[in-house]
Amino acid sequence: MKHLGVTRSVLQGSHAVITPETFVRTALPEWPGSAVVLHIAPVIGLRARFVQYTAEMPAGAQASESRDGYQRFAFVLEGEVEAGVDGETRTLKEYDYVYLPAGQKHTLQAKSDARVAVFEKPYQGAAGVASPGIHWGNERDNPGYAFEGDDHLIARKLLPDTPSFDFMMSTMSFAPGATLPYTEIHYMEHGLLMLEGEGLYKLQQDYYPVTQGDVIWMGAHCPQWYGALGREWSKYLLYKDMNRHPLSL
Repeated sequence: MKHLGVTRSVLQGSHAVITPETFVRTALPEWPGSAVVLHIAPVIGLRARFVQYTAEMPAGAQASESRDGYQRFAFVLEGEVEAGVDGETRTLKEYDYVYLPAGQKHTLQAKSDARVAVFEKPYQGAAGVASPGIHWGNERDNPGYAFEGDDHLIARKLLPDTPSFDFMMSTMSFAPGATLPYTEIHYMEHGLLMLEGEGLYKLQQDYYPVTQGDVIWMGAHCPQWYGALGREWSKYLLYKDMNRHPLSL
């Protein structure tokens, strides 16, 4: 039905659901040779304060730090990427990630065809709080914890939960039939990438079927709820701003 313009993508004042059949590839100077799908950015008019994109890197392609000095979180979805930073080189494989502080020089080189989920934003400091350092990890090595005591809903924080960081990256994993315990409303905005499985996302009063590869933007105070569908666990990667007073945003 694509030739008839049918899509699951939707854009509302408080949220957006962006699905793969509507992705458009472009280029960024920091990612020469790679195709970049810019999912979420302030230019979409939704008051987003961060950028979320997927870099599709052919083998040999190399990226560098943001020219504007933004902090960066890079999460490998497929393939192998060699990260060079601060005199250290590591090979990142599926679900490996690295957090790179604002202004940190680095390179990301694809050792094979690779896809990388990237989140960037200007760093917002706080009085008396030290800036964060480089942080490495693998999502699958993180045991996580039962969210609000529900062992069918596992949350994994991918960055240190300290005041130095002005945003958090995490994953949420849901057993079939598991749901968030209630509809959430809060001042933090979200960028979300469905990593595995499928489910139903409620945003405001509307329900959206979502599956692997879908992206969601949720603005501040947008009512939100998720329930898993299907026979397999579902999982999403989640960005949210935090640790800063809302009047300073």
